[in-house]
Amino acid sequence: MQAMFTLTPAESKRLIGKGVAALPEIQHAQKNGYLLVGRGSTNAYILEELLGKKIKKEGYTAGQVIKGVLCVLGAEERTKPVTFHKGESLPVEPGSVLDKLGAGDILLKGANAIDGEGNVGVIMASPSGGTMGQFYMALKARGLEIIYPVGLEKMIPSVEAAAQFGGTVALGKTIGARGGMACVADGRVFTELDAIETLFGVYAVHFASGGWGGAEGCVTLVVEGADAKVNKCLKFIEQKIKGEPPLPAAKTPCKTCSQLCSFQGKEGKQLPDYLK
Repeated sequence: MQAMFTLTPAESKRLIGKGVAALPEIQHAQKNGYLLVGRGSTNAYILEELLGKKIKKEGYTAGQVIKGVLCVLGAEERTKPVTFHKGESLPVEPGSVLDKLGAGDILLKGANAIDGEGNVGVIMASPSGGTMGQFYMALKARGLEIIYPVGLEKMIPSVEAAAQFGGTVALGKTIGARGGMACVADGRVFTELDAIETLFGVYAVHFASGGWGGAEGCVTLVVEGADAKVNKCLKFIEQKIKGEPPLPAAKTPCKTCSQLCSFQGKEGKQLPDYLK
């Protein structure tokens, strides 16, 4: 049996959140070792599922694409990160436990792009590379896993090609903040398709993308499997996923923002209407 449904970006994030939280290796790391939940809008949904309670998701970001521009949320406005250690949630920055990580520990890292080859793209606005600069080499050296939860709305033709462009120094002009991109070819990507397979044991394909009138950024999926499993999936999507509200905008005022950006220090009438 085949079935079709469409997900808004917020609905996709909720589905991915439930799928990641259901992974046995995630549950093991949370209960028996370290599970690091890096900042990011999709990771905020995962964190809610792991905690079993609501958080201020719009504050669980650093770099973000918001109101039509690349932007960085000010440190004072960010929701405190959560690191799980042996069943407890610790309100500490993931970097504070980097030297304590061992076998079975996992980092959840947000992403900005994926492609059909499985490459992951992560935009970096920090000159030191942000979370990627801090964790990628260290975890690779130890053989520890980084999982990249990312929605299919972020699918691009080639991350490898895109990563050859951009950069805070290389870019001459921008509308918004500047950044470069890391291309990760060996990361474990977790999309809506993986969430559906994890939760229901059915096959899913990315059927179409886009929409308007509130459906901007949507993805349409087709699932296939045994009738009972497909019906269970559709019932879950209807009851637990559809209707997820979009995240409200949380943006640092351009006047006070220290990020290298074309709108830095501007306010009021100097700002375009879409930023007000």
